[in-house]
Amino acid sequence: MLILYHILSTFAALIGVPLFALYSLLTGNKRRGLLHHFGFVPSTKNPSGQKTLWTFALSLGEVTAAAPALKIVHQERPDIRIVVSVTTDSGYDGARRKIPFADAVFFHPLDCLPFTLNALKRIDPDVFVVADTGFWPGLLDILNRRGIPALLFNGRISGRSLKRYQRLGPLAKALFGKFDLLCMQSEAGKAAAKSLGVDASRLKVIGDPKFDALAPVPQEERRRLRAGLGIAQGGFVWVAGSTHAGEEEIILQAYQKLKENFPGLVLILAPRRMERAGEAETLLHGLKIPCGKRSTFSEAPANPRNVILLDTMGELAALYSIADAAFVGKSLLAPGGGHSLMEPVAQGVPVLHGPFIENFRHVAELFQKEGLAIPVTGAEEMATAMTALLEDADRRARLAEKAFALIKKHQGASRRMADIILERIED
Repeated sequence: MLILYHILSTFAALIGVPLFALYSLLTGNKRRGLLHHFGFVPSTKNPSGQKTLWTFALSLGEVTAAAPALKIVHQERPDIRIVVSVTTDSGYDGARRKIPFADAVFFHPLDCLPFTLNALKRIDPDVFVVADTGFWPGLLDILNRRGIPALLFNGRISGRSLKRYQRLGPLAKALFGKFDLLCMQSEAGKAAAKSLGVDASRLKVIGDPKFDALAPVPQEERRRLRAGLGIAQGGFVWVAGSTHAGEEEIILQAYQKLKENFPGLVLILAPRRMERAGEAETLLHGLKIPCGKRSTFSEAPANPRNVILLDTMGELAALYSIADAAFVGKSLLAPGGGHSLMEPVAQGVPVLHGPFIENFRHVAELFQKEGLAIPVTGAEEMATAMTALLEDADRRARLAEKAFALIKKHQGASRRMADIILERIED
């Protein structure tokens, strides 16, 4: 089956190169690192015999998960060459920022045989690590044929993904069989992989490495953030992060209900994609809700607004620290899937989410058991849950203590993964 895949991908490459290049030049998409997609990645072959670790981290979330383990590898074995490939601009920028010690950061080549062979020739890896779910069948097959260990890091298989893999039948088993070891987030992920025919000897539960990248924002920084946004110390703040189309309307319905009892409540609304900030602003104006855009703030705003539209990059994780409660999007409307709930909880903040949290269900269930995550289905439930939290300062304090302890308890996956990488790279 994979032989046929390689043959078809070779023909696809002949047609795809000019079309992909033309699309990139006309639209600007994928123009950055264009040649990388065709296998012309930075050459990292080293005649001195140094080992090379190639990590594929699809986007920013996967980069964040992989960075702590790669840092441990680099600290303990600085002689190992570390290269990182990504598929998105946010992943590329994140890798340059979070993995500054990497010998090369580049865009992952398309999974066509000529491009794959070209990239492998230029990198010559000793171990290949995939962070999360970036499965490229052609590359995995070539690595397997060459005896280069492929490791899955932070593996997870959602219920939706499991159904897709089951439809593939023997092909899914063959795909997972190309991995030397699959390091899964949870026992549920391990059970899902076993149900697809993966041998138990190739499976290991190591936990979720994203816990290792989390740290509470210091109190002084929290005070500075509030002052910079013109929010009074002690005033209630609700941060609704990573929202998607259709969710802002529900959030604002709940917010208008909450304003009746909490007139000073500040809502920080953060659409997942910055290009949707204008859409959210139009919605706010239509509802006659005054708002201020974060990008217009320099010092503390002269006229503080009750709704702050976060239209800047890289601030959401820190802003969760000034919240009394949070909401994380892509969870209220089907098909959803969710975004990580860890960032607010790491700051000691209870988090609301919708029913469609499939991609992060194991984390949601973990937090729900401790009362740190609260599922809601619409504006009414959202307003009710928020009211209960805002009216009970003691409850919020207890939840903050639980949150810090829980995050600390579940750290360590990066250390375990680093040990596995170092063991494989020596073998």
